[in-house]
Amino acid sequence: LSDLLSLIRGGQAALDLCLEVRDFVLELEDPAGASYLGEPLLYPETKVLFEPPLSNPGKIICPGLNFEEHVTESKSAAFLSRPPFPMAFARFASTLIGHRRPVIHPSRTACLDYEVEMAVIIGTEARSVPREKALSMVWGYTVFNDLSVRDLQLAEMKAGFLLAGKNMDTLGPIGPWAVTAEEIRDPHLLDLRLKVNGELRQSSSTRFMIYRFDELIAYWSSVLTLHPGDIITSGTPSGVAMGRKPDPSPYYLKPGDVVEAEIENIGTLVNPIVSDSQRHQQSPR
Repeated sequence: LSDLLSLIRGGQAALDLCLEVRDFVLELEDPAGASYLGEPLLYPETKVLFEPPLSNPGKIICPGLNFEEHVTESKSAAFLSRPPFPMAFARFASTLIGHRRPVIHPSRTACLDYEVEMAVIIGTEARSVPREKALSMVWGYTVFNDLSVRDLQLAEMKAGFLLAGKNMDTLGPIGPWAVTAEEIRDPHLLDLRLKVNGELRQSSSTRFMIYRFDELIAYWSSVLTLHPGDIITSGTPSGVAMGRKPDPSPYYLKPGDVVEAEIENIGTLVNPIVSDSQRHQQSPR
């Protein structure tokens, strides 16, 4: 098992093997000091280089306008309430970075925005799955920060497109880890929060999603096949910088900021914002 995708494809047998290894280590008299062939069995978190829990998903589907309050603050010209069906844009896997890794602030913009989201990781090939069976297709969950270059995004959307404003390098923080579906009793009852430099900017719950994860999986599997490792996110709640009145400028992210995206029972994803000129000066931890 070289990565999370191979673990997902290995099914329950692969997961059971990992759990056996975990239990073996934790049952040792001194797991923190244990080693095998000279290598520690446990490492302190501060010595771990975090990569995206899933670095090579085939598809990343990101719904837009999936929380009522975010629809309102966005003042969408097309939809002032519930969109008539799930709508989304695609992200590239090349945008993904892990916990504590630096987000490179694009030099072309002063409008870099944050968006805390929950992400489901598909575990089983799914095609035209009914809503009542949709959550059985989920392998696990993680935290996602759907960073957006708003000026470019809005310019693209006026022309009926959306690509570059969501797909610049490092603008897809994800992690710190993935939590298996069995560990989350109800994915629609979890609190979401986002802080910038310790200041609370977003606070909501997945219970306020317009289209729930079972609806999203049912819909997207009806128009395209979902494969193990594919990701579907929740969309973001209100509180983004773009929606701040009267002037959003002070709320957009700047080099030196630290963003914390947190989801109840899953974890907290932390990323510093650095300028493009700083990108080669950053510690990997």
